[in-house]
Amino acid sequence: MQYTEGYLLDNRYRLESFVGSGSFGEVWVAKDTETDIDVAVKIYISMDEKGLEEFKKEFQLSFELNHTNLLHANYLGVNSEDRRPYLVMPYCPEGSVSRYAGNMSEDQLWRFIHDVAAGLAYLHSQNPPIIHQDIKPDNILILKSGDYVITDFGISKQLRQSLRKSAMNLNSAGAISYMGPERFSKNFQAVKASDIWSLGAAIFELVTGDVPFCGMGGSLQRQGADMPELPEPYSERLNLICTSCLAKETWDRPTAAQVRDYASQVLDGQKALVTWKHEEPRSAEAPAPEPVSEPVPEPHPEAAPVSEAPAPIAATVMAAPDETAAAPAPAGGTEIIDAPEKSGFLKSQPMAQNKPSILVVLLLAAVGIIAGVVAGVFAF
Repeated sequence: MQYTEGYLLDNRYRLESFVGSGSFGEVWVAKDTETDIDVAVKIYISMDEKGLEEFKKEFQLSFELNHTNLLHANYLGVNSEDRRPYLVMPYCPEGSVSRYAGNMSEDQLWRFIHDVAAGLAYLHSQNPPIIHQDIKPDNILILKSGDYVITDFGISKQLRQSLRKSAMNLNSAGAISYMGPERFSKNFQAVKASDIWSLGAAIFELVTGDVPFCGMGGSLQRQGADMPELPEPYSERLNLICTSCLAKETWDRPTAAQVRDYASQVLDGQKALVTWKHEEPRSAEAPAPEPVSEPVPEPHPEAAPVSEAPAPIAATVMAAPDETAAAPAPAGGTEIIDAPEKSGFLKSQPMAQNKPSILVVLLLAAVGIIAGVVAGVFAF
């Protein structure tokens, strides 16, 4: 059936305004006529009895999940008129974060990153882990407190298959724009890192107003597309977290807990520590340095990294006095340095030159004098 304003759902929830629709249903702002409280109602597509039983089991499992950054559903019902299941949730008048795409300050972005990562870390820590599979700005709502909360969690792969079957939509398990490259593989299995890629895509969209990779998600990344970078004046730290989340390989991405902790340190004004494998973001303007034979000076801690790896630099090698595990120098006493220190490589320092010491010079001079005296005696 077609829902309209004023419809009384199950003789209790009066639909007041349409919010939007997705692959699996539609969302309305409704009035709970028994409590006179505004609520949000998500009405799902019609399902058969088997699908309804699966839905009820999913709700029972997700109902026990409680976290500051998860939007908790308060009630599950099935409309008696069309057998469509629906969830009753707290109403968030600020709506979803998608309305702010391209217009968020960096402070707001860091709070968004922290809250979403915190919610994901909680879901991923469950046994078995709960993988959202549809992280995007539309599924992140804003509470009156300013906190960001994740919606549509707790829908398992099995239930998604049932919903897709009912909707006759085989591409509805997450929007393509927010799918990481691994989700386009032949035998994809949902993994935690896929939620992290989706978070990176959401960050990029909130900054620029556009989704990365021309809306093709990781499918374009699998074909060798370059990693997009955030424009100025957004910080290198924000660029770092975004590109780290969008890493092509799942094992190169940070965990949700690592993203949460990094964002927490930024928000607290602390030194943010990177605890995952990464490449430093690069500034587009900085030219690559010319090859030199002199020792490369250490960069200033706040110096902007260069746009691409500098040309190889040949430098002589000398282990520092306190380095007990320094790599041996290759033949010829040189080492090829193909990236600056901020990329995770260590610069090599020049080896001591083979200059003769003063003692050696004096000994050689003495030997020469003695040889001259002896030669003079014999000549005489």
